[in-house]
Amino acid sequence: MLRANHGETSWPSPMSLMPAVIDSNLDAILRMGLAVLCGLAVGLNRAHHGGTMHPNRLRVHGLVALSACLMVLAAGDHPDARSRTIQGVATGVGFLGAGEIMGPGRGGELATPEVRGLTSAASIWFSAALGVTVAASTPVLAGVALVLALITLTKRNSNNHGQ
Repeated sequence: MLRANHGETSWPSPMSLMPAVIDSNLDAILRMGLAVLCGLAVGLNRAHHGGTMHPNRLRVHGLVALSACLMVLAAGDHPDARSRTIQGVATGVGFLGAGEIMGPGRGGELATPEVRGLTSAASIWFSAALGVTVAASTPVLAGVALVLALITLTKRNSNNHGQ
């Protein structure tokens, strides 16, 4: 933003640019923090799934949400760049989910792999979606989606065998 003063060109002072930079950085920091909190909320649910505590699930969900948010924020405001980034996040998280689903079968390494962990894989995918939503859309949308997911993931009766 150049200003003309009687034929001279003057540059804006660095201090005049600071409020915009601070506001932009603060917004990004708050969005990343919210993404982590959303991911941790889903991860906390999955960490307590079954009879044993699984702290890695808590960390994975928080990191997936933060990573997705960070990538979308780093892509900037250009719609094409954001679209490609979101597609990349979805592809990458698909590989994480596949690793969660395909487990070793009973009987050792040579046994046929078993499909299990579908809910955990879906929750990893959802954590990434929360991170993307926090970065690219309104955080309120992510908050409503989080509440709906936690309602869905909550064990409602004792006949549910952790599926």
